[in-house]
Amino acid sequence: MSDTTPASTIDNAPSSEPNRPQRVMHIVLAAAVALAIIGTAWFVGERQGWSNIGTGGSNAQLLPKVGEEAPELIMLREDGTPVLLSHLRGQPVWINFWGSWCAPCRAEMPELQQAYETLAPQGLNVLSISMREDPRVAIDYRNTVGATFPVYTMDPGWVAAIIGTSDPDDISRLQRLMTEEWQVNNFPTHVFIDADGIVQSVILSQMTYDEAVSYGEAVMNTSATVREENEN
Repeated sequence: MSDTTPASTIDNAPSSEPNRPQRVMHIVLAAAVALAIIGTAWFVGERQGWSNIGTGGSNAQLLPKVGEEAPELIMLREDGTPVLLSHLRGQPVWINFWGSWCAPCRAEMPELQQAYETLAPQGLNVLSISMREDPRVAIDYRNTVGATFPVYTMDPGWVAAIIGTSDPDDISRLQRLMTEEWQVNNFPTHVFIDADGIVQSVILSQMTYDEAVSYGEAVMNTSATVREENEN
């Protein structure tokens, strides 16, 4: 079984902005992300119309399908670093959409932590994206259960804070436009993407350690094959 209803709501107004050292470290990345968001938003907005932003739109998909190129995705790492999925092109990726309010997500976490310890040293990028909750709640839960993987968020309030805008609504609209093809309504959801950015597996249920390692090794092997073919 999977959860679809959160026990808590998103806090779109963080109580404190990232501290000064973090802002200094990430200002260049933040500027690049802001430009990428704006550029992509205006390009897609011209084609699809701004009126559909945040409503799903007539062209929205629940998730990218196996065999398709993964759409762009923007997120913030827990240390405030902005991350674009496209920046990880050339590397295999495992995305886990979850929430601490989700019972199946909590149930699978010990085994996912073990899988992370096995797969991350082998080169698999693990993006554990907390959804529908204040990211601080997800981080606290992660710490409480002794997990060590980094937590990411797509919360527009935190994107606004790191970029330094005074209008979170604008950032929210732009972010929703960029994530229109990532309508995640099932938790947990796992997506495995190869080095070419192609979706290899989508799992809409909790996983065991063996299952996670199997999917992870498969996508890493696919990525290695792609690299070898490109080199030859």
